[in-house]
Amino acid sequence: METLVHLGQKVNQMYDAFNRRDLKFITDCLSTDCIWEVMGGADVPFSGIYHGPNDVQNFFGKMGEAVDFTDLTCEHILENGNIVIASGNFNAVARNTNKRFSSFWCMTWEFNDDEQVVHFRDSFDTAACARALREK
Repeated sequence: METLVHLGQKVNQMYDAFNRRDLKFITDCLSTDCIWEVMGGADVPFSGIYHGPNDVQNFFGKMGEAVDFTDLTCEHILENGNIVIASGNFNAVARNTNKRFSSFWCMTWEFNDDEQVVHFRDSFDTAACARALREK
């Protein structure tokens, strides 16, 4: 991985926290007015736009009910000013069907002057997720 500078290190710490299931570490890094965007339609039950740390906790709850991430790997973290872009891949299992799926992902993080996340956007293969969640 690239040599990480300050905000890139913070993002990497949040991925480590996610893999440890330490979601409080992540929500503690958010500004009170953070916007958290997760791509997908109605067939991805945790997709949507969330506002602030409490709402992001709701997102993590919805996602945890729907999907079990068996691993999330960050391959690249690029930082430019207050923007960090990270990409990688994950493997997961839909809890309701026990179907496995994987995806490449790209996440964009924007920070304020206090080094809190003010905007997050997650892009991944929402169709693969929806197919895994779909019961026949």
